[in-house]
Amino acid sequence: MTRVVKISVAAIVWTLIVFLAVSCSVEKKLAMDFVQSNNSRHVLVFSTDQVFKVNQKRELLDSLKITDESIFDSVLYANSGYLQYINDSLFLANYVLGYLKEMETLGFHVYKESQTLEFLNLDSNAYVANIAQIEIEETIYDYRAGEEIFGEYYYYDFELNALIVNSWIELKEYNKTGNGEQLYFATDMITDDFDGEFYTDLFAGEVRFAYNVDTLETEDLYNFA
Repeated sequence: MTRVVKISVAAIVWTLIVFLAVSCSVEKKLAMDFVQSNNSRHVLVFSTDQVFKVNQKRELLDSLKITDESIFDSVLYANSGYLQYINDSLFLANYVLGYLKEMETLGFHVYKESQTLEFLNLDSNAYVANIAQIEIEETIYDYRAGEEIFGEYYYYDFELNALIVNSWIELKEYNKTGNGEQLYFATDMITDDFDGEFYTDLFAGEVRFAYNVDTLETEDLYNFA
């Protein structure tokens, strides 16, 4: 039996207002400002060959009674549900391919590292993008499903497996004097896929929540990249 908690609709209005006020993404705004200010662009893309991996499920350390800080990272990695199984080369190949396609969509003429000599012949509107660092975090995402039913707000909290991809990308104009390099940060998350709905149990006189979770697989990360 699923237990559902309810609160009044009025009680969540102020929380929603505050959330909307602070949800603006500075990084996305900077990136869009840059794209919109340049009409004819060429970009040479480099990428790191390393992926940093961090297991944020630190409660494992307590359950395993690990107190030696020098082995925290290795223990967390060895007991990760996803990180230890990720093929770095496959992930990076998919990530870079997706990045190149996105840059083309934004209007850039894209050059791969193998096309460096061709790129060096350009004299204007040319940029070098370096995917300097990529980090994958394994964590638990606390998700709340909620719905207003008969004037009351019902919600159900549960935990989802999650992988967060953090990227640091350096962008610099080619053939420009001075240090015009800009650093952009991007982050995105993939979680268990789920489907759920609230329903009224007329016999019990209660609102219940039924759901199904499609567990996140390592292969999903490759498609996500």
